[in-house]
Amino acid sequence: MEHKFCQSCGMPLTTDNKGTNADGSRNEDYCIYCYKDGRFTQNFTMEQMIEHCAQFTDEINKESGQTLTQEQAKDMMRQFFPQLKRWKNRTAMFIAILTYKKPLEEVDRFLQAHRDYLAEHYAAGDFIASGPQTPRVGGVIMIKSDNRALVDSIIAQDPFNINGIADYRIVEFTPTMFVESSLSDILK
Repeated sequence: MEHKFCQSCGMPLTTDNKGTNADGSRNEDYCIYCYKDGRFTQNFTMEQMIEHCAQFTDEINKESGQTLTQEQAKDMMRQFFPQLKRWKNRTAMFIAILTYKKPLEEVDRFLQAHRDYLAEHYAAGDFIASGPQTPRVGGVIMIKSDNRALVDSIIAQDPFNINGIADYRIVEFTPTMFVESSLSDILK
């Protein structure tokens, strides 16, 4: 017998715990805790779903006979979840907000190297938009990536970071609405 799992949280699906479509019929891909009346019940990122599911590690251990710690369970979910329908091929967006720590004269000394770095990552498809803040106290970079670790490794290469020119605040979000539907193609 083939085991089917919720394509959002990974819970084994049974007849009793299947989610529901908008018309009330059973959904074959998602559990009732993740999908009800044709909609996801939580607007989680994959990492938020992992954190949520990790709360149930004791119950998972009891059902499976395992003795996982919460961190081990999270690591397993980080390997498994990207294969699930809800998370597969889903790219998150990140906004890097740079704040200058040095005077503008020093910023300008590294500006060309920073622009070369930007050009390299635009060519690789990592960056979507960037520019200086107004007033000129830093900058903003919109990044598409599969995960935060990759974003951190990209930011580590920025000459502004390497030379201590700017601090970085990273904001992760999952776009769900677009002014024009063709903009969603950016994430593919």
